[in-house]
Amino acid sequence: MYIGKLAQLSGATPKAIRLYEAMGLIPAPKRQGKYRVYAYPDVSLVHMIRRAQAVGFSLAEIKTLVEHKARTHQLSIEEANRLITMKREKLRHDMNRILAQDQQLVALHEELNRPGT
Repeated sequence: MYIGKLAQLSGATPKAIRLYEAMGLIPAPKRQGKYRVYAYPDVSLVHMIRRAQAVGFSLAEIKTLVEHKARTHQLSIEEANRLITMKREKLRHDMNRILAQDQQLVALHEELNRPGT
């Protein structure tokens, strides 16, 4: 299938698909003249990349996972779990930092609005 069909089936743009290819996230497709020709496993791979991005993973963060799936045609559950655990820990850290910042803003707001200040 050509890049337009892959884009349609996976929900990614052709530009994103070319980026994934350039980064090594999807295998270089076969060529038919000047056109890229993708296989159906590429649909699953691009969909997985987009799903990971939708939940906050950067392309760099998912590169090892996607490379493993591209090579073996199987998802490394251990690697996926490790990445998800790391992402959740970072998210919890960020939430705590944001809550502390919010508390500081509340305190500043109260201080600025106290009578006589």
